[in-house]
Amino acid sequence: MSTFKIEYGDWTEYRSLSKLLEIDFHPSEDEESFLPYHERMDKVWNDSLDALKAAQSKGYNYVLFRHGWSTSRRGTTTSRSQVRKLMRDPIATQYIVRKDCIQHDSVFVAKIRSPSKTKQDD
Repeated sequence: MSTFKIEYGDWTEYRSLSKLLEIDFHPSEDEESFLPYHERMDKVWNDSLDALKAAQSKGYNYVLFRHGWSTSRRGTTTSRSQVRKLMRDPIATQYIVRKDCIQHDSVFVAKIRSPSKTKQDD
């Protein structure tokens, strides 16, 4: 069973959430084409963690990660798998409320934990 809410439909409706930070992992062709693929995937993970930290420190309620529809197959990695991997990682616990996060086919919505709250407050 997933620790996240699973939802379908028009992901753009999440843009109406209050205090939303939106992160797009669809770089232009020139933007990151010089990086080897594994480095781009590491960058997705690191950029996602940085976004969680920034959102919490700046008072955002949610982060909308636009990672696309690509799914990982054995031996491959995608932006989608990197974002989901981070959200399950213990390092994210201090920044998100997992039970209020939304996993969608093409986006992930992270509910940001109030800096004053602890894990026991879930």
